Amino acid sequence: MAKKKISPINEEFDFKLLVTIARKNLLWFTLFLLTAILIALLILRYTAPVYESTSVIQLSEQDNARSILSESKIKSFTEQGNKMASAIELMRSKVIIERVLKKLPLQVSYYSKGEILTSELYKQSPFVVQVRVKDSAMIGRQIIVDFLSKDTYSISYVNSLNNRASFKGPIPSGVWISTPDFELNLSIYDYETIRALQQDLSKDAFFFKINSISELSGQIAKSLLIVPLNVEAQTIQIKLKDKTQQKASDIVNGIAIEFNKYDLEKNSEVADKILDFIDNTISSIDIELSNSENSLEKFKKENKIVNPDLTATGIMRQIEEIQTEIYAYNHELNLFAKIKKEVSESTDIGKFLLSLSGRSDNNIITAQLGQLQDLLEKQDQIRLQATENSELFKSIQVQLDNQLKLINRTILNEELNFKAKRESKIKDLASIEQKLGIIPQQQAEYGRLTRLFTINEKFYSLLLEKKAEFSITRAGYVPQHIILQNDLANSAPVSPNKALIISACLIIGFLAGFILIITRYLLYNEINSLEEVGQYTEAAMLGIVPKYKREIPISQLLVDKNPKSVISEAFRSIRTNLQFISNDEGAKVIALTSTISGEGKTFNAINLAGVIAFSGLKVVILDLDMRKPKIHLGFNVENNHGISTLLIGKDLPENCITKSSLANLDFITAGPIPPNPAELIINPKMEKLLQYLKGIYDIIIIDLPPVGIVSDGIPIMQVADYPLYILRANYSRKMFIAQINKLITENKVKNISVILNGVEMSKLKYGYGYGYSYGYGYGYGYSYGYGYYEEEDEPKTLFNKISDLFKKKKA
Repeated sequence: MAKKKISPINEEFDFKLLVTIARKNLLWFTLFLLTAILIALLILRYTAPVYESTSVIQLSEQDNARSILSESKIKSFTEQGNKMASAIELMRSKVIIERVLKKLPLQVSYYSKGEILTSELYKQSPFVVQVRVKDSAMIGRQIIVDFLSKDTYSISYVNSLNNRASFKGPIPSGVWISTPDFELNLSIYDYETIRALQQDLSKDAFFFKINSISELSGQIAKSLLIVPLNVEAQTIQIKLKDKTQQKASDIVNGIAIEFNKYDLEKNSEVADKILDFIDNTISSIDIELSNSENSLEKFKKENKIVNPDLTATGIMRQIEEIQTEIYAYNHELNLFAKIKKEVSESTDIGKFLLSLSGRSDNNIITAQLGQLQDLLEKQDQIRLQATENSELFKSIQVQLDNQLKLINRTILNEELNFKAKRESKIKDLASIEQKLGIIPQQQAEYGRLTRLFTINEKFYSLLLEKKAEFSITRAGYVPQHIILQNDLANSAPVSPNKALIISACLIIGFLAGFILIITRYLLYNEINSLEEVGQYTEAAMLGIVPKYKREIPISQLLVDKNPKSVISEAFRSIRTNLQFISNDEGAKVIALTSTISGEGKTFNAINLAGVIAFSGLKVVILDLDMRKPKIHLGFNVENNHGISTLLIGKDLPENCITKSSLANLDFITAGPIPPNPAELIINPKMEKLLQYLKGIYDIIIIDLPPVGIVSDGIPIMQVADYPLYILRANYSRKMFIAQINKLITENKVKNISVILNGVEMSKLKYGYGYGYSYGYGYGYGYSYGYGYYEEEDEPKTLFNKISDLFKKKKA
C-alpha cells in the first residue's frame, strides 16, 4: 500500500491531537484571556468618557395672517420645497453653529491635567480668563497657569516661534497684564479647589486655550449628527458627542433655539422691508394729500364757493375718469421706474411684490418674480452646501441673471404699453376739456382741485390698507418649530462601552488563544504514535516504550530494578516481536540508531540488552557512538579503552569486554574519542571483531551514532540482523521518518524496524493517543493485563483530578 507523503502541515483533522495540544497550551490560553481582561480594564480606566447629547425638534410653519384676513391677497414669498433637508443643512451650517458658540463661554477653554487624562472644565473652572490676542498663532496653544496663592499666579507657554515664554510673577489676580502675544486678565474664584488639584495631580495642573470660533465651529460640525427622526412627523434629531457632557448638551439645545430664531428673522426680513417701503410711500402721498386739501380750502375761501352747482356733470365725470386713469398710468410708470432701479441695484423680491401691489394686472411679472424667488432660494441652499466658485453655484447664478434680464424686458414692454395708453388718454382729456370752455373758470378750477384731492385720498387709503395687511402677515410669520426634547446633561457616557470593550477583549483573547492552538496544531510536526509513523514508511513497527515518570538513574538500566513495571513489559514485548523479524539459528546483531541525539537509543539499547539477558541469552553491548559515547556512563565505568582502541589494534577484545552487574550482560565502551570514527567503523577489523563476539555471545547490540547527523552507522545497519530505528514521542519530528525511508530505499537496509520511545501512558489511558497495542504481543499484555504490572507513579493533572472526582461522586 502506498504511503502518505510527509508534509510539514497536518493535512487531516485529528480531534484527539487537537485536544492534546489544547491541554498543553491551556496556560497560554488562560494567559491570553487574563491579558485581554487586563487590557479591557486599562482601557476602561484610562479612556476619557464620551457623552452623547440629543435634542429633537419638530418642523412647523403657520401663517396666522390667513386666519385673520378674510381673503388672502398676499402671495407667499417662500415655497416649502424640501423643507426638512433645507432645515438639516441650515442646522449643521457654520452660520447656526457660530451663533450658538458665540453665546456660550467658549472663547476660552479651561483644562485640568491629571496623571494620564486631561479634563475640560466647561462652566466649572475655578478661574476665569479674559484675553485680547495680539498674535493669532496663539489660538489653540496651551497656556499653563501655576497658582502661587489665592491672589497670585504665573503663566508659561510656547509662543509662535516655538520658544517657551514664562511670566513667573507673582501676577495679581483680576489685573490686566500684557505679553508680546496677548493681553490677559485672570481672576481666581475658588482657590481651595485649585490648591487641592495642584497637590494631588501636578504642579502644572491647569492650563487654558484661546479658541477661534470659526475653527471651533468646524470641529463641532464634524462630530455633529443631524438626521430625520420621522419624515411624516417632520421631526429632526440633533446629536453631538463630546468628552464634556454639559458642553455637548448646551450646543445641541442651542442649535435648536438658534434655528428657531434664525428662521423667524429670515421670515420677518421681507415683510419688514415691504413695510418700510409702504411707510415711505405713505409719507410722500400724505404730503400730496395735504397740499391738495389745502389748495381746495384756499380756493373755496378766495372764491367763496361752498356748494357750486355743476352744470356739466356728465362732462366732469368723464374728465374725472380719464384723469384717474392718467394718474393710474403715471403711478404704474413710476412703479416700473422704481422696479427697474431696484433690479439694477438689488434683488429684494419683497419690494418688487410691493411695487406690484397697486396694479390690477400683474400676472406676468408676478409669475416671473415668483420664478426668481425660487432661484434665489435654491442659491441660498447651494451656498450652505458649496462655495461660490463651484459649478453648481455658477449655474444657478447664470439662471438668476437670465431671469433678471427677462423681468427687465417684460417691464420695458409694459412701460411702453402704458405710455401709449397715457398719451391716448391725454389726448381724450384735452378734447373733453375744450368742451368746458363754456363752463365758468371758477367752477372748472374747483372741480380740478376736488378731483385731485379725491384721487390722493383714495390712494392714501389703499396704502393704509396694504400696510395693515402686511403688518398682519408679519405677525403671522411666527415659526411654530417645537423643541420636543431638550438634553438634560444627565445621561451616562456612551463611550467607553464597558460591556462592549470587555466582550471584545475577551473575544480577541479567546481568538488569540484559539489561533495559537490551531497554528500549533497545523504546524505540529511531532510524532505521537506508531500508527502515525506507519502512515509514512514501509518499516515494521516493533513496539513502543512508555515514558519513565521518575528520574532515570545514571545506569539507565531499569528492567532489573522493577521487572513487573510497564516499561519492563514493553521491552519484553519488543524482545518477543524481534522473533517475527528473524528466527534463524546463530548469533544475532541488533543495531540501534536514531535521527538526532536525545531520542533514547542508548537507553533502549541498555534496557533491551537487559531484558534479553534475563531470558538466559548472553548479550554484549558495543558503543559505536564514538563521537558522543554514553555506554560507559550507563554502567558507571571508565572509558579509557574500548572500540576505538580495538579498531586501531591497541587493545584485544578480551581486555575491553566489561561485565555488568546483570548476569549474561557484558559491554564494550567506545573508548577515547578518535579523530576519524567513520573510518574506524568501516575498518576490516570491525568485521573481525563482530565475528569474534558472535563466537562468544548470542546477541550483539550495537549503539550507533545518529544517522541524521553522521553516516557512520549506516554500514553496520546494512549488515545487522535487527536494524532498529528509535523515535521519541512528542520529540522526534515527522520529517525524521524520511531518514528511515532513505535507509530503506537508498542504503538498502533490510528488515528495519521502528521503536517509539517515551510514549505518554496517560494519553493511552484517557484516549489521547493510539497505537499502543500495535505489534504482536504487547497489546495483549497491556489491554488484558492492565493492573497486573506495576506502574510508575504519575503526577495527576487537573484533568485527572476532575475525572477522579466525577468517578467518586458516581460511586
